[in-house]
Amino acid sequence: MGLVAGGLVVAVGGVLFMAGAETDDGESDDFSGDTSEPFFDPSQRDWGEGMCESMASLKALKTDSAKKADTFAGSPASVASTYLTSASSALEDISRKFAAVDSLTRIPDTERLRASYLREIDRVRPEVRELSDADGLAGLSTREKTGRAERVTSLVAGIKEPNPSWDQLLHDQWFEVAANSPGCVKVRQAERAKSNPSEPPEPVPPLPPAADGASLGACLDGACEVRVMKPEADIKVGGLTLEVTRNGSKVTVLHSYPSGGAVRVNLSEEGARGTFGRGGDATGTVTVELKGMNRNGAVLRINSSLPPG
Repeated sequence: MGLVAGGLVVAVGGVLFMAGAETDDGESDDFSGDTSEPFFDPSQRDWGEGMCESMASLKALKTDSAKKADTFAGSPASVASTYLTSASSALEDISRKFAAVDSLTRIPDTERLRASYLREIDRVRPEVRELSDADGLAGLSTREKTGRAERVTSLVAGIKEPNPSWDQLLHDQWFEVAANSPGCVKVRQAERAKSNPSEPPEPVPPLPPAADGASLGACLDGACEVRVMKPEADIKVGGLTLEVTRNGSKVTVLHSYPSGGAVRVNLSEEGARGTFGRGGDATGTVTVELKGMNRNGAVLRINSSLPPG
């Protein structure tokens, strides 16, 4: 407790409340002991909220990168390319967020904390930008793109926490109050809601049986029934390649012709079908039917009337 401007300031859970302040003429002002409105120094509030939002963005990037680190091998090149683009963009945005937080030179630990984050991010940012450059990715093989994506996940994982960290500084009342600013509270609530959802997830309906299981190679002879479990997959049917993408409640099947152009079909309900041909004067078609899907995968039935070869 302490007297500030003639009023009593009470610290409750690290947030300051003004109670029972009196004006110079002895009359009570608009504040009351029951007020629930916290009293924050504006620069303290803005600094805390800017840091909380920046740290949350960095944490989200590191968590996402860690989850994807082992998923690139065996996946289409587009998976690695998409991650590289998004990770580089996120890192640039996080750097800008930290840089935008006001420097409070009168409290050295605030600037040391902010500057430490910036140094760590800027240490890896140039290499991430180079590895993710669209021009540099053009023409690379799937293995090379996968290698770049795995390198970026390693760089992101290597971003170190400052010493002392934000948590270690919370013993200081100034940092404790900053950590209880409205923006910081919202960040913590959002993180808790994401990691511990109050409502149980909806049950996933089972996929229908697939005669050939998850063996996409069974489609090569022109007749198969397979489970597609990855977000993206290439299925070869004779001499024709189907690019399959699962996205939310639909399955998209794309066939690109060597001479240019493509046919794209969206399958969003059980029994939906799409038909593809080789183009030109070639005879025969490939029919793809959606037998069923859930958020984990889809089952496709494929039949072909293409001539052999």
